[in-house]
Amino acid sequence: MLFKLAFKNVITRKSSFVIIIFMAFAVFLFCIANAIFDSTEDGVEANYVSSFTGDLVIRPSGSGQNSLFGDETPVTGELTKLNLITPYKDLIEYLNSVPQISGFTGQITGAVAMEYNGGRIPMYLFGVNGMEYMKLMPAVKIQRGESYGTGEKGIMISDVISRRTGIKLGDTIQFTVSDGPYFRIRAATVTAIYKYDADNEIFKRFVLVDPATLRSLMDISDTVVVSEEEIDEEKSFLLDDDLDWDSLFEEAADSEAVFEEVDLNDFQFNSEDVIQEEKTLLFDSGTAWNNIIVRLEQGCNAKKEIRKLNRYFKKAGWPLEATDWRHAAGSTALYLHWMRLILNTGIMIILFAGFIIVNNTLIVNVLDRTKEIGTMRAIGAKKRFISAQCMLETFMMTLSSGVIGTFAGFIASLIINKLKITFTNAFLIQLFGAEALHIHITEGNIFKLFILVVVLGFVGWIYPVFTAIKITPVKAMQGGK
Repeated sequence: MLFKLAFKNVITRKSSFVIIIFMAFAVFLFCIANAIFDSTEDGVEANYVSSFTGDLVIRPSGSGQNSLFGDETPVTGELTKLNLITPYKDLIEYLNSVPQISGFTGQITGAVAMEYNGGRIPMYLFGVNGMEYMKLMPAVKIQRGESYGTGEKGIMISDVISRRTGIKLGDTIQFTVSDGPYFRIRAATVTAIYKYDADNEIFKRFVLVDPATLRSLMDISDTVVVSEEEIDEEKSFLLDDDLDWDSLFEEAADSEAVFEEVDLNDFQFNSEDVIQEEKTLLFDSGTAWNNIIVRLEQGCNAKKEIRKLNRYFKKAGWPLEATDWRHAAGSTALYLHWMRLILNTGIMIILFAGFIIVNNTLIVNVLDRTKEIGTMRAIGAKKRFISAQCMLETFMMTLSSGVIGTFAGFIASLIINKLKITFTNAFLIQLFGAEALHIHITEGNIFKLFILVVVLGFVGWIYPVFTAIKITPVKAMQGGK
C-alpha cells in the first residue's frame, strides 16, 4: 500500500521528472569524471610500475626525500650521500621467502655528466643487472642489440636518447663525476637500445649501466661481511701488531720437493657448472645497492605488502623502509599527482554545486506538499506513515536518476573509447599516463555513485519532512511552511 501510493505520487507529478532528469545529468557528469580520473591513474601507475619503479621499492630509512633518482630534497651546498641497503644478505633471504613477491633486483643511482662527440649532458645512471631488470620491466622492449649479462660491462639507452644525441649501438660513452677538486671518469659500450611502451619525459632522464661501472664511478665499495667467530686464545697472538714475522719460520727445515706427473684427463670438468658458479660469485659479490626494486604477483595489493614489509623491518630492527611506486618515481610523478588532484578538486567543486541545487530542489519539492501532508494528518495519517511515504518517493527519484545517469555514463565511455582520442603534447601524455584516452567504468565507480545518490536522497528527505510534520494539521492545511 505504502509503496504503491509513493510510486503513484512520483509518476503523477511533473516536477518529479524534472528532478530525475536534473539529478541524472549530475550523476552522468560525476560518472564520466570519476571514470576518467580512475583510468588515467591506473594508466600512469601501470606505465611507471612496468617501466622502472616496480610495484614497490625498498630503500634505507630516514634518508630524506629519496627516490630512485636519489635525494630530491631542496638543499644548498654539498649533495647528500646516498645510503646503502643493509643488512643486504638477510634482506634477500627474507624477500625470497615472501610468496607474494614475484621478483626483485638491486639498483644504484648516480648523477653524472654524459659525454659523447664533444657534447656533455647531465644524466642519471641506474646501475642494474641488465637481464634481471629487463625481466621485471615488461614495458621496456629492446629494439637493437641485447642486454649486458651479469658481470659484463655495458650501457643500455632509450631510443629517444639515441635519436637526441646520435649515439648508436656499439658506441663508447664516457661518464664524468666531480669529487671536489678531482674527477672520476669511466666509459662503457652501448650494448642495447630499448623503447618504452608509452612515451614519458621522465624516461629521458636516465640510462642503464652495469653496476660495477657505476660503483667504480661513484666510489662505492661492496659491503664486506666479516664472520663473528671466536678466535682461540692460543692463536690470538697472530693479531698482535708487534709480532715478529721472521720468528714464525725460524724452526722450519729444508726438504726436498717431490714432483709427480699428473694426467689432466683424470679430472672431469663441467664447463656449464664453472660458468654458473662464476656468475653466481659475480652476482653475490655485488652487495652495495641504494634500492631494491620489487615486483609482486599479479593481483597482490601493493599497499598491503608495503605495510607488511615495514612492520617486519621495524620488528627486525633493520634501517629499511618500503615505499610505493609514486614516491619511487620522485618529484615528477608527485607533481603530476598533485596536478591531477587539483584538477579533480575543481571538477568536484563544480559537481558539488550542482548537487546542492539538486538537493534544494528535493527540499522544495517536499515543502511544497505541506498542505497535502496536513490534510493526511487531519484524516488520521500518523507522522511515521508520512515520513515513510516521503522517504520512499525521494529514494525512488534519486535511485532512478542514479541508474539513468550511470547508464548514460557507460554509453558515453564507449563512445569516447571508439573515438580513439590521442595526445601529442608531452605533458598530457604524462598526465593521462598514455598517448590515447581510454576510460572504463568499474564496479567501484558504480558503487560510489549509488552511495552518493542514497546520501543525497537522505539529506533531501530528512530536513523538509521533519519540518513539515512539526506544523499542526490546521496550519498545514492552510499552507503553513
